[in-house]
Amino acid sequence: MKPPVALTALGLLAALVQGALAYLAPAHLVPDLSLLVTLAAALVLGPAAGLVVAATVGLGADMVSGTLLGQLACLRLLDLVLTRGIAGQLDLRRGLPLAVFAFALVWIDGFGQAGLSLLFLGEFPLRAGELVTLGIRAAVTAPLAPLVGALARRVCERLDESEARREMRLETRRAVLR
Repeated sequence: MKPPVALTALGLLAALVQGALAYLAPAHLVPDLSLLVTLAAALVLGPAAGLVVAATVGLGADMVSGTLLGQLACLRLLDLVLTRGIAGQLDLRRGLPLAVFAFALVWIDGFGQAGLSLLFLGEFPLRAGELVTLGIRAAVTAPLAPLVGALARRVCERLDESEARREMRLETRRAVLR
């Protein structure tokens, strides 16, 4: 149970860093770190643990970003399901496919946020100029996806306590036949 807890902590820390960077820099220049942690969780965790991590990271991002409560949590769950579905067809463990998928996922997530705003607030916040900023945000986020994915894999490998990871040493210097 340690890898999901570690990825949840990493995701909440990423949401806090993302929120702090949003106060210091324009929002379109800040990478979507909570999305990247959700993407990594979808690739390294099982379905149940991934859903818990995605919902928790999404709620943490909701608290920091000022969006409707539960909006990013809902989108992170959808991002996780989409990532797991695509990962079943494509090898997203490699750097370039993961970066390209993260680029597309930022666009999907942006349109999802706009759709939820339309649904609950009655306004569609994406205009032509904001599509450019969404593209910039996708371009800033995508190169970080392989790094976050590698970090998540390394954390899960170190904390994995399953029987398959334990080493078995065999005494090979003993005489077999006497």
